[in-house]
Amino acid sequence: MRKAVLAAIKLDNNDDYFDELIEECKNLCLAANIEIINFISQSSRSIDPNYGFRKGKLEELKLLIEETDVDLLVFYNNLPINTVSNLEEHLGVDILDRTQLILDIFSNRARSKEAIIQTEVAKLKYQIPRALKEYTNEDKARGGGFKNKGQGETRANLIKRKMEKRIFDLNEELKDLEKRKSAQTNSRDKSAIKKVALVGYTNAGKSSLMNNLLRLNDKEDKEVYEKDQLFATLDTSVRKIKYKNFEFLLFDTVGFVSDLPHELIEAFKSTLKVAKEADLLLHVLDANNPNIALLRQITNDTLREIEADNIEIIEVYNKIDLLDTRDNNLIQISTKTNEGINNLLDKIINKLYPSDETREVLIPYNKLNVLSQFKSIMNIEKLSDEEEGAKYKISGSEENISKFIKFIKK
Repeated sequence: MRKAVLAAIKLDNNDDYFDELIEECKNLCLAANIEIINFISQSSRSIDPNYGFRKGKLEELKLLIEETDVDLLVFYNNLPINTVSNLEEHLGVDILDRTQLILDIFSNRARSKEAIIQTEVAKLKYQIPRALKEYTNEDKARGGGFKNKGQGETRANLIKRKMEKRIFDLNEELKDLEKRKSAQTNSRDKSAIKKVALVGYTNAGKSSLMNNLLRLNDKEDKEVYEKDQLFATLDTSVRKIKYKNFEFLLFDTVGFVSDLPHELIEAFKSTLKVAKEADLLLHVLDANNPNIALLRQITNDTLREIEADNIEIIEVYNKIDLLDTRDNNLIQISTKTNEGINNLLDKIINKLYPSDETREVLIPYNKLNVLSQFKSIMNIEKLSDEEEGAKYKISGSEENISKFIKFIKK
């Protein structure tokens, strides 16, 4: 585990939750296998373009690094390229700003081919301007320049083109993977089954909830990976959940943190788009977290950024086994004790498949296959066999009932 000093600039616009966001950053460092030995901060209206900190605090930071004998400085803020270069030269240590820290975590946690590619795309986009600056500086030292367009400058542009070509190739590979996944989903389920996506702050218990529901369906063999750490999983998992006479597809998504780097949101769009395409979102919150208001805001801000803020949401308060009281006005659950799970499932089904109408239908025997695509989204009860066909009682939404209009008994 690397040891580091954590530095932060407290800007005027993040004053309300500064302490909570610093704690989040420390947890991100732990997830990146970095131990924070010391912490230093400065209040300012802006980040100094040269060194981040102003002069006096900069020298205090240098002394702190020397005293703690670390070779790494983690900056809570995102820093411009020139600022990182100046700091590394002045302090003699490696610098990780917020975006690089999260990218490193994603690189270490990516397991599936899709997550590995998405993370590489994000890192390349982040690295291009930095690499261009580095090689351009080398070019100038070799005698190449903007006026004479020497060999050195050509090398810098070549590096940029190679990185951009790599991004293009990776995105093409992602498109192929997405087509294959889409084909698998379509072949797995050709009915009008609804989609539910789990969203929320990382480590709120989304994967635990999915596994809890799978165990209720006797599908322990299909459980997803879960661990008590930030960004335990980066892959979107999908499982079919059955409850009473209904079914729905449940998607687990990558967790959110404050100011999720734009490069990652762009790269993981194919993963995050399941939230945009869902019929219902389950926003899982850690009910025991004292900063729950901040965590709710972070998720809502991210949903807005990925254009999924127009989807209906059920807020699910997890980990109530750690609380002394209950609030009947909230959907509260414990994935540890199963408390509240059936209540949540009832709420999901009522949202997805409201039973607005009940009708009797008579379906000719050669048309019975029409029932197959609706059996998981409507209540269908066989009443009797008649000479003209089979009689059923069906209950479902007005939209689904309309599909049987020609079979409805007058």
